[in-house]
Amino acid sequence: MIEQEPGAPGGDGRQPEGRDGNGLLRRDFLKRSAVAGGAFAGALALPTLVREAYGDPIPIPHAARSVEGGLAAFAGKWQGAGPAVKLTRFGDFLSDKTFNCRVAGTPRSYVLILGTAGATLSPGVDPQRHGDMVMPEADWLGVLYGDFTGLAPLLYGESFPERSAANSVVLLGIVMYAFSFLPVGSNPDPQLLAQVLEGLAKSGLPSCKGEPAPFVLPNATDTLASVARPPASAPPVTKLLAEFVAGIRYEHIPPGTVASAKEQLKSILGTMYAGSRMPPGQKFARAIKAFHDRPEATVIGQGSFRTSARHAALLNSVYAQILEWEDWTYLAHSGASIVPTALAAAELSGASGKELVAAIVAGNEILARAGDVLTDVIHTGNAVAIHQIETPLVAGKLLGLGRAQLQDAVGICCTQPQVTSIPAWTADAKGLLTGWPVMSGVEAALYARAGITGRRDILENPIGYCYRVADIPTPTRLATMVDGLGRTWRFDRKYDQLFTKRFPTDGFQLTSVQAILDIVNRQAKHIWNSTPRSRLPKIVKRVQVRIPWVMAASATMFSKGTKDIYSRIRRQPDWTYISLLFDGKYPIAASLVNRRLSFREYSRSTIFNPAVQAVIDKIELVPDITMGVFGAEATVELTDGRKFTSRQDCIADFPVAEKLYIGARGIRSRGQIRSIVRAVDHVESFANVRDFVRIAAGARRR
Repeated sequence: MIEQEPGAPGGDGRQPEGRDGNGLLRRDFLKRSAVAGGAFAGALALPTLVREAYGDPIPIPHAARSVEGGLAAFAGKWQGAGPAVKLTRFGDFLSDKTFNCRVAGTPRSYVLILGTAGATLSPGVDPQRHGDMVMPEADWLGVLYGDFTGLAPLLYGESFPERSAANSVVLLGIVMYAFSFLPVGSNPDPQLLAQVLEGLAKSGLPSCKGEPAPFVLPNATDTLASVARPPASAPPVTKLLAEFVAGIRYEHIPPGTVASAKEQLKSILGTMYAGSRMPPGQKFARAIKAFHDRPEATVIGQGSFRTSARHAALLNSVYAQILEWEDWTYLAHSGASIVPTALAAAELSGASGKELVAAIVAGNEILARAGDVLTDVIHTGNAVAIHQIETPLVAGKLLGLGRAQLQDAVGICCTQPQVTSIPAWTADAKGLLTGWPVMSGVEAALYARAGITGRRDILENPIGYCYRVADIPTPTRLATMVDGLGRTWRFDRKYDQLFTKRFPTDGFQLTSVQAILDIVNRQAKHIWNSTPRSRLPKIVKRVQVRIPWVMAASATMFSKGTKDIYSRIRRQPDWTYISLLFDGKYPIAASLVNRRLSFREYSRSTIFNPAVQAVIDKIELVPDITMGVFGAEATVELTDGRKFTSRQDCIADFPVAEKLYIGARGIRSRGQIRSIVRAVDHVESFANVRDFVRIAAGARRR
């Protein structure tokens, strides 16, 4: 039996220090892609030698803080960082832009002009500005001085950018927050910072396998051509995607790509079992059972039952979504939408195991490319509005649709775009983030099979789906959605673009959890073995976790860095454990006390356990540019003076079947879980997916 290992492999990922041509200390620090880290991550790709050259930033006492001082400091830091920001994926949202920075409820207003290589700040209002950033004074101070991310005022309903400027204003707030940690010292030297950034851009950055480069350098030929002869047409993306899906066959898929499909299938089955045990999953199950739909497909998890294919797909997707334990492919979350869609459609149609694998592969190949195109500042990661593209194609493939009908299915599904509301992620309904588009995808394929048509150019049309849900700078950008389909298998293991989560938490926080578990289950194992959990707060003096700026930004978006979030969870039904999946301190505290992080750590008994709550008060999160985007370094200091430190540079690999044993334990026997693992390993041998699903739901193979 594969059990959950208490801690992921640790180790010191530091590179030997050396000096570059300017005589500055270097360290290989960027271990995850800034692009994959989210919209703002590229803007945070600043080198460790900045910190080494300048030292730690000087803390500003609360009494000495002012909006004016914070804005002036930000403008000064932009002087050196501007050229590097321009090169990042979303640099154009800020570079060469003008913003009115206004203090809500007062006449105080400042015009901030961000050039590529300089910034100016002056009192007043510019009527020709690109965006207005209006916040209460307390929020300005919190963002400018690094108390909480620039996302928090929006999620708390205290900042209201207009739609046309939302991407720029949101990114500005996040970068302001990040720049508050830029260690420029008491006498910043913009020229030195500019030299550092220039050297970084020229020499490139090391990264973990499977990640794109953080700096996006345009193709000079394409750029000149688009300026001289701007295009007024787009590639027929909807048609090309339909043709790819209609033509894909299991026999044509490389073994490494098949292996990724099986990995994803194991992972998502584990998350579905775990999600079925959580209160939101149980509520959704009761609601769907009450529909009394015809039994077409199976809901997998605690109390498995059969219902309509569309609702089985929805509920399995909800189960996979509500623990933030699903995987992602390249830039966008994938498994919680693709696998439930494929299982429901395949069971309904009686498709084979080979056809199931081919559909899962097709969905991930499409999602990897479309996620690259549709990601913008607000719509990033789990917020990318992408699933109305791949789900109707996955379902349609398994329902036997031809090329034209697959185009119809996409056109039907994308008729009414679904864009997530991020504040909804604190409530039970967060499961519908993928549940809605999954159900829509299955329904759309069924409508197309019945002869209903949809617009067959819905994706590339200038007022069609893609342009409704994301910022598309040029129609030629859409070509990325079909580039290399059927030739370059990006879902193949050798490209490392499938990322499977070992722990239920936001992806930015996985390495922090790895570091803590490495300490409590390896380095200090003897101490934790001999100490009751209730006494841990008495022996732990301090927990410091150096985190990437990206994690710091997401880790405070629902809490503003305070414990008020726990009062909300106690009192307000629309604030649940789900909000803690994104919190910076809770997963660390729960992992330190319970020596694991699973779905069980999100029960109310654990959340409000006195030891966990006491440890939360001892945690210090230190945003550190040397951590890159996904790295983390944890130090646990005991009251007797001993210290234990673990640095984790990358998200660790692990045996994925572990998730099935964790999620299904107590619902299925060990023998049943082993049978599920074997069934996934040989899924291509099933002539009918219904036989596979019976095993996945706990029955024996006939």
